[in-house]
Amino acid sequence: MKVLVTGATGNLGIRLVVALLTHGHSVVAYVRSPHKLESLLPTSVYRQITVVQGNATESASIKKAILDANCDAVVNTAGVAALPPWAKSDLPPIFRAVLDAVREAGLERKKPLRAWFLAGLGVLIPIYLAHRQNFQLLKSLPPNTVDWSMLCPSNMTPESSVFEVPAKPPHAKLIANAGTPPLWQDSWMKHIPLIGRILVAGMNGARYGTTLEQNADFIAQDLETYESRWSGTTVGIIDGATVTSS
Repeated sequence: MKVLVTGATGNLGIRLVVALLTHGHSVVAYVRSPHKLESLLPTSVYRQITVVQGNATESASIKKAILDANCDAVVNTAGVAALPPWAKSDLPPIFRAVLDAVREAGLERKKPLRAWFLAGLGVLIPIYLAHRQNFQLLKSLPPNTVDWSMLCPSNMTPESSVFEVPAKPPHAKLIANAGTPPLWQDSWMKHIPLIGRILVAGMNGARYGTTLEQNADFIAQDLETYESRWSGTTVGIIDGATVTSS
């Protein structure tokens, strides 16, 4: 596929660029600073991608980039959610802009685009307000307008800071589950008013740490086919190595 990546200079985005190339995709990196992306990637990798400069909150520019490059799919890794409900976050306007661009590009092409969006474990619990609002936007879409999936990792850490193609395989595959975190350990504490869900999430949270490379590889592998088992759903994940060793 030809895949447009927003947030390609971020921790996950840059690893996704490498993973997509490794899996045989063509990459269009939509970034605010092409110079920053060029400084992060080896020249041999940077020359393999198409770079489009733009702001991730500008839906019309994202749509143009999708259509001009004739992209088949979009992955949004831009934006960071805030934990407190009262805190400001750049994620909601970015998410809406990317979603609108994907939807409108699909309508113009008369075929829904494949799209991966990033959220967090808080969508499945739920905790993070921004992620929950974004999920509601996806669920409110008219049928057959966007072929979306929402990946919901907990804390992600790097395995390496070397960005080469082909990429070294992650230390283990992810175990994934639609709609709920795989192997979630529930507790009576969830019934405690106001803080119950947060307590249960804290109890489980450490078990759901994954690596940036695992998540990048998971998305890149899924996009090898136009028919995804994860279409139209949130996706909970856990490190397969953690399960094997427990």
